[in-house]
Amino acid sequence: MEGGVPLAARRTSRGERTRSKLLEAAREVMAERGFAAARIEDIVAAAGVSHGTFYTYFENKAVALDALIDTVAAELQAVVDEPWDGADGQAAVEAVIGRFVRVFASHADVVRVWLEVSAHDAHFADRLTQVRGGYVARVAEVLAPALRGTRHDPVLAACALVAMVEGTVTQQVAGSPQADPATVVRTLRSLWVGGVLRLADDGR
Repeated sequence: MEGGVPLAARRTSRGERTRSKLLEAAREVMAERGFAAARIEDIVAAAGVSHGTFYTYFENKAVALDALIDTVAAELQAVVDEPWDGADGQAAVEAVIGRFVRVFASHADVVRVWLEVSAHDAHFADRLTQVRGGYVARVAEVLAPALRGTRHDPVLAACALVAMVEGTVTQQVAGSPQADPATVVRTLRSLWVGGVLRLADDGR
C-alpha cells in the first residue's frame, strides 16, 4: 500500500486515470455539498464507477480529501521555495503574492472544503498549520534583515502579513462573488510594503 492505494492499481495508466477521475468527482461533490454531507455514493456516481472501485483507491472520503490537499500543499510549497528577491522590492513582493493568489484561485473549491473540515478535524487542522508554518517561516526570513535592530519580531510580523493575505484571498478570491485577482494582488502588495516600511521606521 502507498498513500492508501494498492501499488498495483497505481502503477497502471488506467489506474491513474481512474484515480484522477475519482479525485475530480470527490472535488466536485465536496465543493457542492461540503465535506460532512458528501457521500461515497455521490462521488462514485459522479465518477461513473462502482463503490468497490472507490475503495480500491481510497479508504474513505477523508483520504480522498487528503490527496486533493496534497496538490494544493505542493503548489503552495513551490511558492515558498521560489526566489522572493529582485532589484525592485515591490515587484518582487507583488510576484510572490500573485503566485499565492493563483494557487488559491485555481484550488478555491478545495481550499473552502479544507478550511471547513479543519474547524473540527485535528488531522486537517494540523495539515493547515503545517502549510501555513512553511510560508510564515519564509516571510519571516525575508523580513528579518529589514527589522533587524527594531523592536519588532519578524515571525510575529510574518504571521500578521500571512494572515492578511490568506484571509483576503479566502474571502475575495476563493469566496463568492469573486474579486478580480489582479486588484487583490495590487492591494495586498501595497499593504505589505507599507506595513513593513512602517515597522522598520517606528520600531527603532
